[in-house]
Amino acid sequence: MTNISALTTVAVSPSGSLPGSSKQGGTIASAVALVEEEMRAVEARLRERLESPVGAIPEIGAHLLGAGGKRLRPLLSVLAARAADAPLEHGIAVGCAAELIHTATLYHDDVVDDGRVRRGRPAARMVFGNGLVVLVGDFCLARALETVALTGSLPMVRSLASTVTEMAEGEVAQLERAGNPDASVEEYFRVIDRKTASLIAWCARVGGSVGEALAGPLERYGRALGRAFQIADDVLDSAIDEATAGKSVGHDLQEGKLTLPVLLACEADPALARRVREHLGEQGVPAGIVAEILTDVRAAGGVERARQKAAALADEAVAALGELPASRYRDGLVALAHASADRSS
Repeated sequence: MTNISALTTVAVSPSGSLPGSSKQGGTIASAVALVEEEMRAVEARLRERLESPVGAIPEIGAHLLGAGGKRLRPLLSVLAARAADAPLEHGIAVGCAAELIHTATLYHDDVVDDGRVRRGRPAARMVFGNGLVVLVGDFCLARALETVALTGSLPMVRSLASTVTEMAEGEVAQLERAGNPDASVEEYFRVIDRKTASLIAWCARVGGSVGEALAGPLERYGRALGRAFQIADDVLDSAIDEATAGKSVGHDLQEGKLTLPVLLACEADPALARRVREHLGEQGVPAGIVAEILTDVRAAGGVERARQKAAALADEAVAALGELPASRYRDGLVALAHASADRSS
């Protein structure tokens, strides 16, 4: 088996913060500090899951996983397992599987969307080519399914199959609405609920391993958290430059995808809405126009209103936790909700 030296031994830093989370202050660090040992187990499992005698697979897999990332999904799954007294092994398996699935979607998304930057470095497709990156994404997905199957829990396998189906439907729906000048806020939320919130909610339920009484509250928590996280991500796509966002910016508009900041800005500024409609063709907004439109989006308050919506969803997520027993792990879930809605990278 190939040794994955490029993948960091432990993604949790000695200070207790995840890679890329230092700008979020002490809240995310306090959540990580509660489950450092569990997160180390997730990292070890990820390294093992990426092993392959085909050398390109671990090398390409490590390109993104080794770049760190926030590890939101594994952190959520192990915190939820602790808070809801679910089997810790299930929390680790769910976290590992979710990170692999998330990695697969990022690889595929960058190919579909012609992404150039991911986590502050060239996207894998820019280094290895589209074909290999798509296939390694498929490998990550297969390993994720195997990771859950190895728990021996049929309900977890079924719930993951349902979740991945929902995610695929969300991605297709997003592509279908690309270039649609009549896209609405309601349609936007239907898409992100499938493509992002579904997997985060699956992690919050620890793949269905929590008790029946807590499954509902954790589902509501995860859905609200997932929506807040996606909105925060879309706010980053309206950032001033790629160095600020750590990934390609303005790319959604170039692909004809109207995210919440743009939709809210168009609601507030009819002239901007007419301009977006004028430039939004089947191939999206021309690259030369995107920066100007994003400047107007910020001026119309679209970015700020989207941030406020993300914060409100974080509050909604926290409210759902009221049905969980009081514990430091529940406090960690609270911190995670607020940090996910208030991101700078």
